[in-house]
Amino acid sequence: MAHLLPRIDPEPPPGYVAFVARHLEPLRRDAEQVTGDERGADWLYPEVLADVAARWPWFELARTWLRRAPAADASLRRSFERRSQQWHSEQAWSVDVEVRPIAVWSDDEAYRRPPDPHERANAALRLAPFVAGARLTFSPVAEAAIAWWHAYDTYRRRVLVVGVTAAVLLFTFLLQLAH
Repeated sequence: MAHLLPRIDPEPPPGYVAFVARHLEPLRRDAEQVTGDERGADWLYPEVLADVAARWPWFELARTWLRRAPAADASLRRSFERRSQQWHSEQAWSVDVEVRPIAVWSDDEAYRRPPDPHERANAALRLAPFVAGARLTFSPVAEAAIAWWHAYDTYRRRVLVVGVTAAVLLFTFLLQLAH
């Protein structure tokens, strides 16, 4: 059953790492132009790389058997366009609203301090102001590994869904035969 989908190894193949190394800088630059800031670009380009990684076994088959080398490049462009449109549609619905905490005071709670909105925030949100100004370097190997892991995780979920669906269909079929 797992052979219906092409097998994806947990580690990225050297061909995919080379592909990411070749396309990472132009992809990041284009993502920043489309989104207008680094934060949007940091969401956009990893999703595009993960889309290509999910289809990489098919691209390797097309390259070796059908001699279609630019299949991955064409998929990268299509995925970038699709994800860019998705990003813009999500941004159209988002509204920046400043949330201010409102303290409700009663007579017996007058001695307590108002609640701190950052008190329940996770560690990443508390550290964000300190890390936001830092410039990070991007390694093609690391970016390929992260995108590949997302594709591998998606592959495992798809195999699980196919397996559960097949088991339910088989069980339903056996129930129909029993009646």
